Amino acid sequence: MSSELVVPFETEEGYQYIVTFTEFKSIDVKLGIPLIDVSITLLSANIETNSLKTLNKFIRIVSDYLNLNNVILYYYCDTSPVKIRRNRKEKFSNQEFRFNLFLKMFNKLKTDDYFLQAVVITDLQNGNHYTSLISKISNKENVELVTKELQKFNK
Repeated sequence: MSSELVVPFETEEGYQYIVTFTEFKSIDVKLGIPLIDVSITLLSANIETNSLKTLNKFIRIVSDYLNLNNVILYYYCDTSPVKIRRNRKEKFSNQEFRFNLFLKMFNKLKTDDYFLQAVVITDLQNGNHYTSLISKISNKENVELVTKELQKFNK
């Protein structure tokens, strides 16, 4: 497996994205399988909203990668601004909004093949950090090891 894969795509609305899979080596746990950081990057400026079709494309790219590779995916939600409906009753930080959206979208796959672990790192000074770990169900113990390692960063 190469240490990086870049998957470019364009939405029906004309927005350019890349989804990047890069080996994450900043964790001090021996897993026996790679820990891979997945990053979704918008290349276009002035995005309005993403359609459900685009969100499903993100999840399909991630699940296709998981189907082809025995890895743990590490998805850290960024804090850049998100356009959220004004009438939304629930108020989330930008990072928490992305985190909840990613969890809901991935759970829509309704598959017993994957183990999805949500990890929230408490940080009273800077705000919480939101991460998802995803792997094949056979790697559940390794995902739990990574979760314990990440929780050491709680402040």
